[in-house]
Parts: sequence; C-alpha cells; structure tokens
Amino acid sequence: MKLNHGDLKETQGDTGHAEIDMITKVYAHILDEDRKVNAQKFENAFYATNVDLRNVRPPEEKQEANLDIESLIEQLKKSPELAKTLQQLINS
Repeated sequence: MKLNHGDLKETQGDTGHAEIDMITKVYAHILDEDRKVNAQKFENAFYATNVDLRNVRPPEEKQEANLDIESLIEQLKKSPELAKTLQQLINS
C-alpha cells in the first residue's frame, strides 16, 4: 500500500484478493501508522517554540522576461527547424 500510495485497486490486483474490503481490513493499519507519524510531525512543527517566523516573507513574483523580437527573428532565420516547429505550434 505504501509503494502505490494507497491505491486499493492496485493492491487488490497485486495481492490477488477478490474484495477490496479484504484489503482495507488487512492492510489499512499500514496507512494509519503513516498518518500518525505525519500528525506528530505537524504537531511538532506547529507548536515549536524555537521557530522565529518574523522574517519569513512570501515569495517574490517573477517578472516576465523582456521579449526581444529582433533576437527572435535572428534565431528563426538561423534555424529553419525552429521556425518550422514554431509554425506548427501556432497552427495547432
């Protein structure tokens, strides 16, 4: 169940069980253990007293790159294959 990220149908096919209920009864404790570990990690991070978040800032927005038309035209002239690919993209 861990290897396929909890996919019950895949586990059913791999183990040969006829019913999915059998999978949940036999193997569900595996996923429960992971949930308990994740809950503990979250709790430790959430209630941590030694974490200073005052200087945390949201990520800066990326600025769009300036489009240099002349440079693009030169590249298209140098590479007919690139021009052909661009034309196909425009047509699709």
